[in-house]
Amino acid sequence: MQPLELQTGQRVAVAGTILTNSARTLVVTPAPHQPVAITRGQLLVLCEPVGPTERTEHACRIVTKTIRQTFYESDATSAASALRLAIVAANKALYQDNMRCAPDRRITAGVTAAALVGNDLFIAQVQPAQLFLRTGNKLRAIPTHPSWDPAQVNVAHVALTGALGASLFVEPEFFRAVVQPGDALLLSSSALITRFDPPTMAALLASGDPAAMLDAAYERASGLATIELLALTVKAPQPQPVAPPPPAPARRSASWFRRAPDLPARPPTPASDPLAAPPPQPAFSPNPLPRPAPIDLGEPLAERVAQRATPLPPSSTLGEDPPPPPIDLGDTLTDARPYGLRQPVRPPSAMTWRERLAWPWFALSDMVREWRRERQLRRKALTVSSYVPRGRGLTYRRTAPPFPWPLLLITVFVVAGAVLYGMNLSQRNNLQLATEYLVAAEERVAAVRTAPNEVAAREALQIAQQAIEAARASSEITVTNPGLWLRFGELEREYERLLAAVDRVSFLEPVVLARHPLPNGVFTTVIVPPALSGVSDPNRLEIVRYLYALDSDRDAARLYRIPRDGGPPEPYLEPGQPVGAAIVGSLRAALWRIDQVVAIDQAPNGFGYYFRQNDTWNYSKLGSSEIWPTPERLDVEEYAGNLYVWGAQAGEVLKFASGRYGDTPEFWLNPGVTRDAAVLSAVDMAVDGSIYLLQTNGTVLVFSFGQLVGQIVPANVSPPIVEVTRFVITGAPDAGFIFMLEPANQRILQLDKRTGALIQQLRVRADSEINLSQLTALSVDTSGARPVIYFASGNVIARSELPPPPRSFRDEAQP
Repeated sequence: MQPLELQTGQRVAVAGTILTNSARTLVVTPAPHQPVAITRGQLLVLCEPVGPTERTEHACRIVTKTIRQTFYESDATSAASALRLAIVAANKALYQDNMRCAPDRRITAGVTAAALVGNDLFIAQVQPAQLFLRTGNKLRAIPTHPSWDPAQVNVAHVALTGALGASLFVEPEFFRAVVQPGDALLLSSSALITRFDPPTMAALLASGDPAAMLDAAYERASGLATIELLALTVKAPQPQPVAPPPPAPARRSASWFRRAPDLPARPPTPASDPLAAPPPQPAFSPNPLPRPAPIDLGEPLAERVAQRATPLPPSSTLGEDPPPPPIDLGDTLTDARPYGLRQPVRPPSAMTWRERLAWPWFALSDMVREWRRERQLRRKALTVSSYVPRGRGLTYRRTAPPFPWPLLLITVFVVAGAVLYGMNLSQRNNLQLATEYLVAAEERVAAVRTAPNEVAAREALQIAQQAIEAARASSEITVTNPGLWLRFGELEREYERLLAAVDRVSFLEPVVLARHPLPNGVFTTVIVPPALSGVSDPNRLEIVRYLYALDSDRDAARLYRIPRDGGPPEPYLEPGQPVGAAIVGSLRAALWRIDQVVAIDQAPNGFGYYFRQNDTWNYSKLGSSEIWPTPERLDVEEYAGNLYVWGAQAGEVLKFASGRYGDTPEFWLNPGVTRDAAVLSAVDMAVDGSIYLLQTNGTVLVFSFGQLVGQIVPANVSPPIVEVTRFVITGAPDAGFIFMLEPANQRILQLDKRTGALIQQLRVRADSEINLSQLTALSVDTSGARPVIYFASGNVIARSELPPPPRSFRDEAQP
């Protein structure tokens, strides 16, 4: 069947200007010499871009080019699947092109793609786009606008989020129609449907002239800024004319031969397909040949034998004597066993009632007898008495061949020896390989001490770490091999010392003191009472025996106390607990003041101050706290009995004088400082006579008498600081250290308070049960001979001694 013919016309207008060669429309008709493309059919594409005008043609060119290439070159088995693959590939190409542009210059596109294969029209559409189809005097709009379908309640019929280029995932809508000559098709942008009603569009498509359709549609859409139109009409294929045969050349012959003129040569008939052509039919003649007369064989043989009075003579082949009686080949010994029937088989109707009762027992006895007979025959078949010499004893006993015990023992010994030798050889090889790994790791660790500078030493440490990991993977370096195990332990300690010397890394040996009693609870504050000398008050001694921790529950935060040597946390102050005439609200802060722990809560009528007196809790309302906004985090610090509050008012530190917490606080910072962006972005505060504000990049702002007097910038930190969340100041104002928490890099930084130089980075080993990625609080106890740090990470509170600062990487390891 010849394919249908299409009359096409296209028009694209942008801002009133008609574009002659626009990439927004595409019509592809395969050439006759492209058999693969012909099977896919004719391709029609209309693209409607949405975005900046200067990039619309570029985006449409990407879409149409990709659809055409994928549709005709993909491995799809049908035109519908080829359309889907083409649209998915076009969406991916446009999305990748958008990712190379700024967000405000990205563009999306709706597309309508149709493939005509014979009489079948396959349509794939991604909105925004519009298609009008008139088949069999019926009009259909794809998609249907609410104005065309009153029953539709969804007014927002165009979904720009699903257009090409918006995301990596797109799912086109598919339609199929059967077209006949006289049908029409109009592809347009989505805004055209609002300018037509169904009768007008049906009359327009019935005209059958693509030029008239384009003129009428463009006239009605002249008010639109951009319009894309692609009109098509379907026509029946034109029959191909048959060329007349060429005339035969005139033959020059003498007239006296009087030969008849030669007929023109007929063109050779092409060979027909033997599978498609019907089989040759026999030719029937109107005058068939006469059939031969049947042969007369006379009377039938039975009649002739019946008419004979005497029997036929014996055959000469078998002799003249009459045939002998037949030989009886049956078994005359019917009762002989095992061939005879043990019990006569008779139908049940012929048996007596006694025979019927005895029949099951007879059948069972036959089965047992048959089983015994087969067993005896099997034994006789397995007997090899002619090949086995008889031993001593009774001669009628059958003896088995002797078991080859010596051969079995020799085989077992040989196999066991080979296995032991292989195991010994493998162990020796593994031991030698582990020793080589260990020696190589020791050499690379020793090369770190000879590095010319810290950069070269850091590169040598990375190489040494790879060698140590290879040695650790060996199965011979275990506790069961003390020699290699001790060498490997010494190598790891030397590596850690060099790592601490180059990167200033020291490893903590934490001891878990407590875990949060709630499954998802997190501690945010750890309070460690300092050692009190010369105190005999039992209440104060009782307070010093515990640690105190505050959790992070915003609505019902509690204050817990924990034994100093570890133990389960017990609530010390919790919401809803009555204290005098007040009811405790959600606790927002807790700290150590002089000789006791105090807490700050948030109640509906303001913030309250709770303190201990004679083993009981007392309450005092913080002055002017009823007008404080709800802070994200409230940081309260104490110095000389005064309370300093950060977070109650943006960019300001509130100071409550000692013992006068109910009075209105004073603003500690200078008014000009509070408007500084660095002050507003501070995340934590510390007080030691001066006030320190922490930035997320590790910079510490130092204030004195309300004025900014300096800042401390961390130096020589490798890897660089990503984000610090909390910090602690220790020592006198002119000496001491700064401890910063950085959960992003799972470390605690110790810096010099005066210069900001890095003292050391505190980490935990990889096999530790504590993870520093959830660091929330830190407290340093300097009352002992050696500082001890207490930190909270998630739901765990742990304690560890502060390691001494690392020595230079060029120093030899001390014994």
